[in-house]
Amino acid sequence: MSKLYDVIIIGAGPAGLGVARALQDAGVKDVLLVERESQPGGVPKHCRHPTFGLQTFWRPMKGHTWAKKLLEYVHYPIRTATTVTALLPDGQIEISSDGGIETLRARKIVLATGVRETPRHPRLVSGVRPQGVLTAGALQQFVYLRGLKPGNHPVIVGTELVSFSAIWTLRSAGVRAVAMVEEGPRPTAWRLCLLFAKLLNVPVYLNSHVSRIVGSGRVEGIEISGKGTQQTLACDSVIFTGKFTGEYTLVRKSHLAFDATTGRPLFDQHGACSDANYYAVGNMTHPADMGDQCYQEGIRIGATIAHSLQSVRDTSTFVAVQHDEVIRISAPSVVRLDDTDSKTTFNIRVQRPVKGDVVVRDGDKELYRRRYRCMPERRIMLKDIDMSGVTEHSALRISIEAK
Repeated sequence: MSKLYDVIIIGAGPAGLGVARALQDAGVKDVLLVERESQPGGVPKHCRHPTFGLQTFWRPMKGHTWAKKLLEYVHYPIRTATTVTALLPDGQIEISSDGGIETLRARKIVLATGVRETPRHPRLVSGVRPQGVLTAGALQQFVYLRGLKPGNHPVIVGTELVSFSAIWTLRSAGVRAVAMVEEGPRPTAWRLCLLFAKLLNVPVYLNSHVSRIVGSGRVEGIEISGKGTQQTLACDSVIFTGKFTGEYTLVRKSHLAFDATTGRPLFDQHGACSDANYYAVGNMTHPADMGDQCYQEGIRIGATIAHSLQSVRDTSTFVAVQHDEVIRISAPSVVRLDDTDSKTTFNIRVQRPVKGDVVVRDGDKELYRRRYRCMPERRIMLKDIDMSGVTEHSALRISIEAK
């Protein structure tokens, strides 16, 4: 019989490391982290832009430096180059590594598998499969880990924060982007980011869609269309950035309850999934917050898990959270009814820009109302909503009254 761990954490990125630190501070002994990459640290270890650390160490740090510092606080073993292949009932997981297939057991299992960017095909970009098409994450590995250039004349698709960080990454490799292409009428990130692109002489094409990639063996250009026009930009590589989605493959194949549309596990305000042995945390639950935010969330959920190890199995009632179509996700997706904490904070994302009152109701009863200017891919936090009056017969809904 294999060893029974107190906690197994799947993923050694910011959220997983935050959970580990909280468990360590609480005195939990038998904890194992499982990481599929050869080095722990998650996405930040590939990043060289100084946008990390403000919420954890109160100073800006480059991603790889920040990740290294987080790892210094964790003294649990980390199994790298190890892939989790199945999530099983009764606190068991199946893993694959150079040592073969194994089954591990734990009292609690934490899903901190993070996110991935949406590649070319789900964005409905036609053309064959030439060399030179990659994501921002792949770009960072090319430049920072391998010392390679993706090309000399790249185009960046998207205008999220990660898109502008791609400009920085290319600059580190001595390459200037030919252009940035954005489908919407304004950048997804803050408008101020356009100044950064302008300073580095990178033109930004708004209201433009990449309709086709030109080239067979290697990228030769892209066709972009918008507002009745079409043009071709010469380039030798295309970098698709952002539009993050959680890593849900394991969840879809498991016994855990999940959203049929996205594959995202159903989880409560404490991170607990439908199986009380499992917890979900970080960007897999709300694609995609910044690294510092995921680390802080990991610490909060880790403290909750440490407490749960000392308590009996939870059998409390869950109430589903519904939301308007304009809202893409809400985290948590269900609310657990218990006496430990009557306040719940929701983290939501919208499908399109909308300005108005975000309202949380329990049937006809209004629990929360506040005006927001909501933009896609930006987190909107509905903080400390009083759930003390919510019962198993409640109907919770989040809506936006546009104004």
